[in-house]
Amino acid sequence: MLPVHYEAYGLIWSSQIVMPELQLVAPEAGRKRQVDVHIESRDLTGLWTQWDVGSDNFVARDGCLFFKIEETGLFYMEQGKRIMVSPVPGADEKKVRLFLLGTCMAVIMMQRGILPLHGSAVVVDGWAYAFVGHSGAGKSTLSAALASRGYPLLTDDVVALTWDAGGRAIVSPGYPQQKLWQPSLDGFGMNKQNYATVHAEITKYAIPVQHYFYERSVPLAAIFELVPQPDHEPGPVQLEQVIGLERLHLLCSHTFRGGLIARQGLAQWLFETASRLSASVEVNRLSRTGSHFTAFEMVERIITYIRKGVHTEL
Repeated sequence: MLPVHYEAYGLIWSSQIVMPELQLVAPEAGRKRQVDVHIESRDLTGLWTQWDVGSDNFVARDGCLFFKIEETGLFYMEQGKRIMVSPVPGADEKKVRLFLLGTCMAVIMMQRGILPLHGSAVVVDGWAYAFVGHSGAGKSTLSAALASRGYPLLTDDVVALTWDAGGRAIVSPGYPQQKLWQPSLDGFGMNKQNYATVHAEITKYAIPVQHYFYERSVPLAAIFELVPQPDHEPGPVQLEQVIGLERLHLLCSHTFRGGLIARQGLAQWLFETASRLSASVEVNRLSRTGSHFTAFEMVERIITYIRKGVHTEL
């Protein structure tokens, strides 16, 4: 089939695989911009054998990363310019796309010098606010709650960071979909019957968000780390600034698929990029205790904080 052109994370992707999650590039825009990354479907089994990786399912060589997901396929990323995928027969197409949209695109960003943080971001008064944290911390839930209050979603799951000519950190829009677990749907009063799962093996749902998706790149004002403590007694949401070297550690630890950084020889790049980011934006921590649904309480805490103008002047 002829490739289809999509736009995500500030890049144009030409794909032989249909990616319904992504934004199509308008024909007139496609003629003005060159393709940044090609996504191709290839038989990679012979190449995987040649690489002779043994028991390791992830291997990097010469600016390329190759990995294998059992019962799903082989994925190959080449020097920030190409993704090749070889699905196994009968593989769940949604699961194949999940790796393309997540790990593969994040690796391409790393190879191109774009920092991918594991988080989501919304737009408030023309500035991006990013929420990072480990899986299950509530990043998507919080951004969905903010979007419901009129603050549009910029990206979910991966926050792609670059720099403008003036040295400001910039967040590029991802694509108009959020992924929410069942408890979050319950908290928002949403019926799971209205949404498809991300793939067949998990109860995480793909939520289309075209109506509140922000399609332009935005300068980054602040980063909030979400730290849930469900085993503690319920209490108010706590917000504190992160200072000193702890900021640098926080940013490195929340790099999306950070375990693949060292494999690709990019540890020094990550240190320099995270140091630059740490020095240019405010970093905060949001803590909540108990397992109750606190998304809207967190929204009020964040918006009050922003409106008071406490964040660093940029």
